Amino acid sequence: MIIPFLVIILSFSHLFLRIWIVGPDKEKLSDDGNELNMKGKLILVLVGLITGIIIMIADGAQGIVMKWFWIVIIIIALGFQSFIDWKFLKHTKQHIVSLIVLVLGVVLVYFLF
Repeated sequence: MIIPFLVIILSFSHLFLRIWIVGPDKEKLSDDGNELNMKGKLILVLVGLITGIIIMIADGAQGIVMKWFWIVIIIIALGFQSFIDWKFLKHTKQHIVSLIVLVLGVVLVYFLF
């Protein structure tokens, strides 16, 4: 399956781009930002798991619907991360890194899945 390979590529891309664009030191979110980040990611994971299971039962793991499910998950998850970075880390360019990885992830899923 290609999803674990894709996760590894996107993780390393995010790390490399963050070091290259922002710098080696990672900024910490404020308490409000961290709380919103955790709650938002928890909601995204729960909705994504439930939706993914329903799609796998209805269409199978290799169907076209699953491909678009992963594209939508990448857009929502990295879009949310980019928003959090933009809102709470205004003085950094961290949100640009998330947007670049979002585009890379969508292109990879579209052409490799």
